[in-house]
Amino acid sequence: MKFNAFIRRHHHLILFGLFALVAYLLIVVVVKEKLEDLETKIEGSLKDQQVLLATIAEATARNGADAVTESIVSDCSIDERTAFDELIQKLDAGIVTSELTTLERLFARCGSFYSQRKAVMVARLTREIEVYATYADQLQAISNERTVSLYQVETWKRLAMAEEAQSKQFATLVALQESIIATLVRGKSASSPEIQSILVEVKNTQSALTAAHLESSTIRTELLPL
Repeated sequence: MKFNAFIRRHHHLILFGLFALVAYLLIVVVVKEKLEDLETKIEGSLKDQQVLLATIAEATARNGADAVTESIVSDCSIDERTAFDELIQKLDAGIVTSELTTLERLFARCGSFYSQRKAVMVARLTREIEVYATYADQLQAISNERTVSLYQVETWKRLAMAEEAQSKQFATLVALQESIIATLVRGKSASSPEIQSILVEVKNTQSALTAAHLESSTIRTELLPL
């Protein structure tokens, strides 16, 4: 009887408590569903980003370019490229002064194309890895999974650093090549101390480039195929 009396006396409070409990449970369910939906969407974005990263990484590895980079960096004309490549091949075998002058002129238009393209591709790879890392961080924040480890974010960052090292060495080689041509144009012989000094730098840069290439190749084996 006392219990029934208590119920009658406090039924408004009891009903309010029941409604509050039901509302809380509904909120929990809704929030859980929204988090699961968000988690699914982020995982989808991560997978899409992985595909994009794989494509860019593959093109960067072979010193190629995607459509975005090709729209940014343009090569010299076909005729200029043909003439430039032919004269570059003559550089070691012996080249006359008039050809050196032509080569120096063509170098300004054609010499740094591949280096610039490599740099843009590396910049694209680095930027897309940053986007990828952001997705992984978002997923980490709403799930209990070790997503940064799962999606190899740090390994991707290591790849970007190795490719950046290659890009810098590549640019250095182009600058050294230009310096060799300019020195020869000034009348120095291929055996002169000036040229020999540059060739030592070329050798050192090539060694550093090879090391960076080997490092990036090793890292790619950890990532591809995903």
